[in-house]
Amino acid sequence: MTRRRQIYDFGFDPSQGGHHFELSDDGQFVTLVEWFAWNGTEPGDDEKLLPAPEPKVHLDRYRWSRIAAAVADEFNARLRRAGLRPATWKARTLLAPHFGKELALLMWAVEDVDPSLIPNVIVNWRGFAPEERWWLYTTINATAGHPEHGKDRGWRKAIRIALAENPTEGTPSSALRELAPLLEAQERRSRRERRRPEQPRLPLGES
Repeated sequence: MTRRRQIYDFGFDPSQGGHHFELSDDGQFVTLVEWFAWNGTEPGDDEKLLPAPEPKVHLDRYRWSRIAAAVADEFNARLRRAGLRPATWKARTLLAPHFGKELALLMWAVEDVDPSLIPNVIVNWRGFAPEERWWLYTTINATAGHPEHGKDRGWRKAIRIALAENPTEGTPSSALRELAPLLEAQERRSRRERRRPEQPRLPLGES
């Protein structure tokens, strides 16, 4: 007898591997966490048996409310095309790795942005092909994938500036080409700042 596949929430299929993301919502903040194993239980059960997860981003509830519907629409359209049932956000929601990476990218882009610019961010995020979002996630995650450390430098800062201040129209590849120079310039500035030696502090009263 063939066992029926169990697919959780936004496309997470444990039969394809344990790697997945989990979004938790406590009513005030939402947190996206990356897991690299799956223990075969519902979210929250016996998590101590799993390797330590890697939190990626915290987002205040207001900013989350501004992007949640757009993300669900995007992901559910792709789930339907794949013949899978659509999902909704819950207190704890599981996501397939590719969806988790795309969501992390968008959350990084809106975490400190002026809320009035969030519609621009969503338009630009949607302008990327999924593969481009995965590439950007991997690039940012390599140096600035912690919720707090590195959030205001390098590619993580650059993607926020680029998506918020440079609305693009056209094909996904043209969007990436337009944003690339700004992203690379911001990364160069960040590298220069990290290499700059710290100036010694003079005692009070001296100059």
